[in-house]
Formats: sequence, structure tokens, C-alpha cells
Amino acid sequence: MLNKARELIENEEFEKAQEILLPILNSNPDNAEGNHYFAETFDRQGLESEAIPYYENALANNIEGELREAAYVQLGSSYRCIGEYEKAEEILSKGLEEFPDNSAIKAFLAMVMYNLGKEKAAVTILLQTLAGSSDDPWLKNYERAIKFYAEKLDETW
Repeated sequence: MLNKARELIENEEFEKAQEILLPILNSNPDNAEGNHYFAETFDRQGLESEAIPYYENALANNIEGELREAAYVQLGSSYRCIGEYEKAEEILSKGLEEFPDNSAIKAFLAMVMYNLGKEKAAVTILLQTLAGSSDDPWLKNYERAIKFYAEKLDETW
């Protein structure tokens, strides 16, 4: 049933997906995947406040793999969208500890840092992510220098 719900979400048939997911969650409120997909039905409609408790539940119930990575991104982004910047920073930072190579977590964390008035930290994260994840030959050529200077934005030599 979860696969069918995921398919419906991908086709933007959110109400139909909820009809499948609600009985699953009613019988097992700790179903991590069910919580994640139910959250997505709200999140993808711009209803971040409604999505948040379900993403939290998914993480609390040890959702695994790519869905765990996605839950960190989506929960952090949802908190940011409703102006809960400190909570967003906390969730995204925790996600980054678990998944240090996830560029989406880094990008959303940079946005939150900007929202918190930590522009230097935001730019540092973005530069390091750009240098480390781009296939652009020019960026690859200067990757070491970009990463070095990303942490020393205010210094001169």
C-alpha cells in the first residue's frame, strides 16, 4: 500500500494518497514510512505546518535510507518556510551530521543561515558545496582554493 501511496503522491493525487495512508497510520501511528509519505501529501501542497509533525514522527521512528535523508531536508525546509529558523538550523545540522555529503541539506542549511543573519556562514557553506559537487572543469581546477577561501572570506593577504 505504501508503494501505491508513493505513486499517487508522484502523480499529485494527494487526497487519494491520504485515503490509503490514513488507515495505515491509524492502525500504526509509529509507521515511519507512512508518516513520511503522509507529510509529503501536505508538504507538496504548500501546507508545511501540517507536514511537520509527520516528518518529526518519521525521524523519531527511525526511518531509514534515502527517506531519512529526505526527511531531514523536508522537515528543515518546512521549518524554514514557516519562519522557525532555529528549529530548521537544528534539524538540518543534525541531518548534516548523519549525511555529511548531502548537498541538498547543505543548500537548505545555507538558506537558514541567511535567514538567521549568518550570511558569512551561508556563503561559506554554498562555496564549499559548489566546489565539492560541481563537475564544471573551472570549479574543479580551483576547488582547493575555493574551499580554502570559503572559510576565510574576510581575510586579506
